[in-house]
Amino acid sequence: MSRHSLNGDIMAPVPSMSTTALLLIDNQLGFRDVAAWGTGVSNPDFEKNITALIAAFRDACVGKPEGQRPVMIHIQYRPVWTDHPLHVSKLGPFGANGEQVRAIDFLEFAAPRVMRPEGPKFIYSLDETPTPAPAEPKKDAAPVPLSDEVIMTSHGHSVFINTPLESLLKKRGIKTLLIAGMATDLAVSTAVRTAQNLALTGKWGGRGNMADAAASARWTDGASVFVEAQEDAPEDERGEDGFAVEMARIILIGDATRAFGKGGVDAQTVHNVHVESLRDFAEVRSTAEVIGAFH
Repeated sequence: MSRHSLNGDIMAPVPSMSTTALLLIDNQLGFRDVAAWGTGVSNPDFEKNITALIAAFRDACVGKPEGQRPVMIHIQYRPVWTDHPLHVSKLGPFGANGEQVRAIDFLEFAAPRVMRPEGPKFIYSLDETPTPAPAEPKKDAAPVPLSDEVIMTSHGHSVFINTPLESLLKKRGIKTLLIAGMATDLAVSTAVRTAQNLALTGKWGGRGNMADAAASARWTDGASVFVEAQEDAPEDERGEDGFAVEMARIILIGDATRAFGKGGVDAQTVHNVHVESLRDFAEVRSTAEVIGAFH
């Protein structure tokens, strides 16, 4: 098993395989209504970076058989409050060229892509007209490939509450979770903190933390995070492989998130403070580092 520093200057490799997932949170058109969220936006390269990450994940799926490809999980925030900026009834000039569109729908560059019998299709809304029931399959017809992109709806700032996310991470055997999207200080921050707490207790991604261990002793094989157990540790404080810690690797892609100015504080400061505070919960990397480490 190869060993890499968890927070070293050189990012450990990110496996391009089925145990890796990219969680894309609330990339929706209504966030273009900046005045509804605050004063100004952080991270001018946000759209470019999200676009690059999605392209890298889609490219990684090419040529890989089903069951061996990384997965993208797209979250659409569907608030219940009728006066919320992303409520399904909210319309505005949020299109790329100022077109009147629904605030709730996915941004053009971040739209999920799913497979249909006639080929790949981009989904901009979860309530689009359902695909008609397929006709009887023709004899010897090639099977329709499974999608490597999953779409979920959340109704609050936590993408883990009342969604199948935790269950999906467990069922798919996800060990490496990369997180990006909006807003840095709301749903993104909540997702990072919750993911780390669930991983720490072994709810997904490994057995979790089984004994007291020094944070400085953590290392990664690229997929998971480990700490070796002390030689004299009791049996119940070490995994079957001799680890005191075996848990998921969580990576926040700091420049692929966006915040808004508020409370008299400019957007980039809000963004920077929240990203910095999340270093206690995740490995923080840039888009360029993640794409460079993806293999």
